[in-house]
Amino acid sequence: MPLPQRPPVCYTEVMDKDFLQFYSDTPKFTHAPGLEVMGALMARLGDPQRRLRCVHIAGTNGKGSCAAMVDAMLRAAGYRTGLYTSPDLIGPWERIKVDGVDITLDAFAAVTARVKAACSGLEEPSFFEKMTAAAFVYFAERQCDYVVLEVGLGGRLDATNVIETPAVSVIMPVGLDHTAVLGDTVAAIAGEKAGIVRAGRPTVCAPQTEEAAAVIRRRCRSVGSPLTEVDITKITSLSRSPEGQRFSYGDMHDVSLSLLGEHQLGNACAAIEAGRALGLSERDIRAGLAAVRWPCRLELVRRDPPMVLDGAHNGHGAAALAAALRTFFPGVRFTMVMGVMADKPWREMLDLLEPLAAAFLCLTPEGPRALPAEELAAAVRTVPARAVSGIDEALALCRERGGPVCAFGSLYYIGYFRQRFMEVEGWKCAK
Repeated sequence: MPLPQRPPVCYTEVMDKDFLQFYSDTPKFTHAPGLEVMGALMARLGDPQRRLRCVHIAGTNGKGSCAAMVDAMLRAAGYRTGLYTSPDLIGPWERIKVDGVDITLDAFAAVTARVKAACSGLEEPSFFEKMTAAAFVYFAERQCDYVVLEVGLGGRLDATNVIETPAVSVIMPVGLDHTAVLGDTVAAIAGEKAGIVRAGRPTVCAPQTEEAAAVIRRRCRSVGSPLTEVDITKITSLSRSPEGQRFSYGDMHDVSLSLLGEHQLGNACAAIEAGRALGLSERDIRAGLAAVRWPCRLELVRRDPPMVLDGAHNGHGAAALAAALRTFFPGVRFTMVMGVMADKPWREMLDLLEPLAAAFLCLTPEGPRALPAEELAAAVRTVPARAVSGIDEALALCRERGGPVCAFGSLYYIGYFRQRFMEVEGWKCAK
């Protein structure tokens, strides 16, 4: 697996861009849940989403990886693609890509001006609604053949669900997350995710718990959506190494996947079924899976000694990370760099990763929900733990300690960690 390309934009180069405040000054929630405000905003913009063929992807875990895979397949088939994902690692421009390339700052400023004008007189849209509107405008302007949309939160009332007839809807594994908003049971959350299913349009369902699968099946039957479920018994892992992995899925043999982690096999098979629903050839499906890149998701940014970056920010993600480290680096103990939000199950995450650690370096991510580094370090029981002031100190201590490093936790910090690591290692931000 090739090492990652350098970051396309250095965040410090855009701090003086006033148009970004249009997003940063907007709260996460500005009105009661619903699509009325988003619908009114899109109508003022000429409903560009109606001119787009969209692959709509919801789920608790894996939806970003699946979106990247489907985007890579479509590009392998020669289509111009739009890709809309969240959250970003460094800045909001990363959420909007055409043919795998981030929107330029000039283009982002131009579409932002249109969205800002359309917001005048409306009940204020949320941050995510403004971003989604900007993405739809840009994708329509660039005349994308397909747009791959990752749901932001839930599905039924998510801003992306303003689309009416997706080319295919995909529901990735459902678990307990955002329970205050989506419900406190897997069934309730699955019901919200299944809100992206549309009558007469195909739905693909990744491997689920039976509780979630039952809800999704019921929704598909009720609206008349043809459902394809990924059968995990048809997945066979053939080989795994830090360079990538190979697997078979049913009658599709010896598939190469550039992404690491056993959990990515289920994600890849959901992407395969989505590709089939879109009419893609097996050749293009294979080419997309072999070429896909997804930063900070079990990303190997240095081979010797290994440096692994992962945005595991909940129990499900931490379990997948622990399993992957045991598989790809058996017997290795890592200096763990961890930063997490206080409302995440961070004690469970510690229980899962502590057995693989030589030491912990704990930092406080940006944001009011961040867990203080001192509290996190105090909870580590079996290996040395230290609270650090920030990313630069963590990197300096990693260099001082030497040996393997795994930085994981909130995407609110891991993207900055990636960029600073690359700068320190000699990568330079593109001008």
